[in-house]
Amino acid sequence: MQAFVTMYGPHAAREDTVLFPKLRDIVSGHEFDAIGDEMEKREHEHFGDDGFEKAVAQVAELEKKVDLCDLTQFTPRT
Repeated sequence: MQAFVTMYGPHAAREDTVLFPKLRDIVSGHEFDAIGDEMEKREHEHFGDDGFEKAVAQVAELEKKVDLCDLTQFTPRT
């Protein structure tokens, strides 16, 4: 799990600051919207109409069970 955490922070940062902005540069607005529509279609096919919302609720319940729901305990104090 620690190896995943170590990898994921830089990975997510790179997605947000390099990959996704570059995607908007290389595809048209129409293509970008079509990609989003296709992703949403697949989400609904795999998880149902409210699949994302159900998954978020399930994660929130799991976080409560293992006492991870209060993010202030992980936030550095200034």
